[in-house]
This record gives sequence, structure tokens and C-alpha cells, in this order.
Amino acid sequence: MSRRRFLRSLAVAPLLPTALSPPPAPPSPAPALPSPTPTIPSPSPSPPGPVAQALGEVVRIRYGAQLEEADLAEVRKGIEDNLQAADRLRKAVKLGNADEPVNLFRPRVAPPPPPAIVRRRRR
Repeated sequence: MSRRRFLRSLAVAPLLPTALSPPPAPPSPAPALPSPTPTIPSPSPSPPGPVAQALGEVVRIRYGAQLEEADLAEVRKGIEDNLQAADRLRKAVKLGNADEPVNLFRPRVAPPPPPAIVRRRRR
């Protein structure tokens, strides 16, 4: 599977937002002051962006016969949430040009040849 195909499959999998969302805070005792609002922006009810609409259209074309309109809307929302989470991750972790996965090169060693059979001549 190529990297591009793998990344395309991630676009329709609505797992990334739950993996990137912070764990729920433990309940705290009744504070005297009101608690501040969370710093992580929640997904807005605004219409999905053009990339999410295009990917949602791909899902509709491929799987429209098996999905109802409510399911398609949920998939589009999941795609938009994934794209927003990817943007947050991209902003949080800055990668340099030299940052890449480790590709460890191990050459395959050929097995040793079988021993030669020595035949003696008869006189």
C-alpha cells in the first residue's frame, strides 16, 4: 500500500479526532471562581470546507447506494473533524526537512553455496 493510498484511507476514517482529543479532565471540587473555557477549539457547526466537501462527494459516489443521507452527513462531519485535527497537529508539531520515518536498510545476504562434491577417479 502506498503512502498516498494510506493517507486517503485516513481521510474517511473518523478516528483521528478522538485520538487527538485530550482525555477528559477529572472532576474537580467545587471551585470558588468559574472555570475558564477550554483552549482547544471545538468543531464548529459551520459548513464543511471545500476539501471535506470533495472527499464527502467521493464517499457519496463510491458508497452512496449503501448509505442514507444522515450517514453521509455524519461521514462529512467526520471528515471535516479529521481535517481540523490534522491542521491542529500540523501547527502543534513543526517538522523540519530532515524529519522523516526511519528507513533501516538491511541487505539480504545470499546463503553460502553448497559444498562441492569431489569425486575421485578410479585407476
